[in-house]
Amino acid sequence: MLKQIVFCSLLCLASASVLNLSRRSFGVRKQCPPKPPTVDTLDVEKYLGKWYEQKRIPASFQIDTTCVRAEYGLNDEGLVTVHNTATKKDGTLDEVFGTAYAPDPAHPGELLVNFPESPVDGSYWILETDYESYSVVYSCVDYIFGLVHFEFAWILAREQNLDPAVIQNKVDLLASYGVDVSIMENTLQNSECVYDASHN
Repeated sequence: MLKQIVFCSLLCLASASVLNLSRRSFGVRKQCPPKPPTVDTLDVEKYLGKWYEQKRIPASFQIDTTCVRAEYGLNDEGLVTVHNTATKKDGTLDEVFGTAYAPDPAHPGELLVNFPESPVDGSYWILETDYESYSVVYSCVDYIFGLVHFEFAWILAREQNLDPAVIQNKVDLLASYGVDVSIMENTLQNSECVYDASHN
């Protein structure tokens, strides 16, 4: 899910065909809502590990993907390592590797994500997490003086399938910050999911 923010930023800045992108993550004549508060503190080591996507506002290239998982680690330089995997509609596994960091210690939950193939770092804002079961992540960027925007939201879980009541509670949290939750969609996670290319 970190990959999506970076790629859509690039698409907006560099592609003349941006108006053809999915309206699910791309908005016309609608600015981002006020920036929501992020977590005051972030225990990076507790946040590391596997997170399974439960619900999302998808990027255009994320449409029809299932079994989406992010795995975070820590390298020798103190950067968070990122390994995202997803199964595409044709059944092939899509994966990407990158790093993430918090540029401002005063805002530890506002990370920037870098992928080698992308010259632009993307935002990854952690709004709420208990580290053990769920995390709510959001990002929204206005372009062209607010005429268009790219908006992303993810509800993540430590297990493949989070309690629906918890998911709804986090959807309500996003809605309380002005996020259009009507465009969110569920992410399929089941026993047939494959997250490791070596198993294909």
